[in-house]
Amino acid sequence: MPSHGVEIIDGIPVHLKDGNMLAFQHGSSLNSEIQPIKLGTYDSTTKKATWSPSDAMTQWLENFRATMTGRSRK
Repeated sequence: MPSHGVEIIDGIPVHLKDGNMLAFQHGSSLNSEIQPIKLGTYDSTTKKATWSPSDAMTQWLENFRATMTGRSRK
């Protein structure tokens, strides 16, 4: 798995940058004015994600799950 770019880890879209997992925020990029939300760290050699719970992470995750659209695979 790559150590940078956008990836899906544990069902959550994240930006990977310098070993950090940052919240993927629709319409933003890592160079935008929006303050990134750190979700945890990711080791690309062991492929292990370590989540770092915080108030900002919890709020972002609740919002992300609330706005997800169910998709049928029929």
